[in-house]
Amino acid sequence: MLRSKWEFEYTAKNLAIAAEAQKQFRASRAKVWEQKKEEVIAKIKDSGLNVHESIAASLNLANNNVNALKYSTQHMAGPQITIDATMQRDLDECFAKIQGHAELRKQYDAWQQVFEGNPEARVKLDHDDWMFFFGK
Repeated sequence: MLRSKWEFEYTAKNLAIAAEAQKQFRASRAKVWEQKKEEVIAKIKDSGLNVHESIAASLNLANNNVNALKYSTQHMAGPQITIDATMQRDLDECFAKIQGHAELRKQYDAWQQVFEGNPEARVKLDHDDWMFFFGK
């Protein structure tokens, strides 16, 4: 079958409508991921932060012992805040999805402008083109 070589002809006006629909779809998806990001951030603030303080460092500071000077700064690191790795992964995923949908929204906006500027032009689409404008 030669379906990978098939072409479908559309007017630019119809493609502008499809580009607008895709742009709106991408905007809605970005909003979903923005909400998810806010949930992850709230979860991080509520339970994902841990403060780790070296017991040796706190004992040495409390005693103010001359021997404490022997420890290098790496042995006496101050308190560190760590985050649950799964929460970081969730936050990274949200950020990537928001960025991806924002980039696609810009592309659809540009295509919409091209098609609206040439509403009577006829354009041949292959399968990948059709999926870009009409697929979900």
